[in-house]
Amino acid sequence: MSFTKRRATYSTAALVMGITSLSMAVNAKGIETTDCFAPPYFEESVTESQALDIGNCFYKASNFNKNLNLQYAQSWYRFASDLGHPTAHENLEKIESELVTAKGELTPLGGTLSGNADGSIPSWDGGLQTPPDTYVKGGPMVNPFADESPIYEINAANYKDHAQFLSDGHKALFEAYPSTYTLKVYPSHRTAYVPQMVQNLSMANTDSELVHEGNGVENYELYYPFPTPENAHQVLWNHLLRYRGGSLLREYDHVVVQHNGNYSAVRIEEVGVFPEKLVGYDDVKNANDLAYFRQTVLAPARLTGTILLVHESKDQVKEPRQSWIYNSGQRRVRRAPQVAYDSPGTASDGLRTTDQADMFSGAPDRYEWTLVGKKELYVPYNNYDLMNPELKHDDLIQKGHLNPDHLRYEKHRVWKIVGEVKDGQRHIYAKRVLYIDEDTWQILVADQYDGKGNLWRVSEGFHVQYYYADTPWVAGDAHYDLRSQRYLISGLQNEVRKPIKFGFTMNKGELSPAAIRRMGK
Repeated sequence: MSFTKRRATYSTAALVMGITSLSMAVNAKGIETTDCFAPPYFEESVTESQALDIGNCFYKASNFNKNLNLQYAQSWYRFASDLGHPTAHENLEKIESELVTAKGELTPLGGTLSGNADGSIPSWDGGLQTPPDTYVKGGPMVNPFADESPIYEINAANYKDHAQFLSDGHKALFEAYPSTYTLKVYPSHRTAYVPQMVQNLSMANTDSELVHEGNGVENYELYYPFPTPENAHQVLWNHLLRYRGGSLLREYDHVVVQHNGNYSAVRIEEVGVFPEKLVGYDDVKNANDLAYFRQTVLAPARLTGTILLVHESKDQVKEPRQSWIYNSGQRRVRRAPQVAYDSPGTASDGLRTTDQADMFSGAPDRYEWTLVGKKELYVPYNNYDLMNPELKHDDLIQKGHLNPDHLRYEKHRVWKIVGEVKDGQRHIYAKRVLYIDEDTWQILVADQYDGKGNLWRVSEGFHVQYYYADTPWVAGDAHYDLRSQRYLISGLQNEVRKPIKFGFTMNKGELSPAAIRRMGK
């Protein structure tokens, strides 16, 4: 028996990601690479016996780079079992305990595997890999926890009893809106899951290194360069280089809410493509390119047709991001070097900076970053109601802040890092405090301070697991201005009716200045 399509999936993954560790194993343990990669294993098909042999080879190599090669062995044993090998399942069972031991106390992305002492944070059990039974492929996301009720509700009267699990930003929101602002805390679910190949890459990133004073990264594979970070820059780079499906296409609403509750929305189409999905990407010529992004304004009419194109750099001190704007009125493409740091974000009415896109993006060089450590915090998590097409913007938006009845908070462990503006540098935020999820490396909460040390703005990233694409990301992010009592909610999809598309390939030429000029005609 043989199965060509699945053979290609497993063998290509093993070849791309395992060849380095196996080559090292050859030198260290005398294991021949040809034992794993000899013909006919990469010909038309592979049999169940050949798949078992490859698994055995990786198992032998697990004396070196144990964590990674056991993962490869497991994949090939599972493949052999699927093809019908009579004893492959025994090999799977044999390495089960070894895998648990090899992983130690960490998840593949570097989170703490176990739960906390009182059980309010569960252990990670592999994440949410299967959509709810009621989910229809291609349709809107279904809340897998819709039947759950809050464990308790935190409000202005009792928030000090929960202070150790609250950010300063959330405490400030209780003080600013004592009669309306609440946090509904639900049971915690560690739903984060990324494809097995991405997990393997993360575990293989043992040689990653910071360069240029933390402003760049080298010697890593695609995502999560520092699964066991030792400093703030490494934590921040895990956020900047986390997996977001390889590519994404979405429509969303950018909503500015005034102090009296009135609001206006801008509809945006956004495309983001990372190197693995970019046709024409040159590993040498484009080595400093992190991703390409394009935003097109779809509504209202006065803004329709405006296009922003960004070529995001990894090391932006070495090579600043390149950005261009197509102005529909002038019908011209112009360079936009101002799209960086603390310049106003797209259609934000001044409520967020450019580097607050995706909670934090761009160059980290204007700040001295300090790693405070890991702590337990109430954070926005599994916020599927924000994507519910039965809810309108009027249901979600209210004066001062989003409607708490449609938000979900859970207790999770987060990394806390602090950035303070360096001497000789400038930024409207003199200090930023970021809380980054241990399971996804997504920034979930951020507090921004002004030059006098006062808390100015509070931001939240509303995590969801896009279970149809094995991608953790957000259902939107909110930015609350404590001075003006205005706020911005970006990324809303409840009125869009189009699910985000992940994982497609795109030609690099489609994300060029010439391409956006053609789009504007």
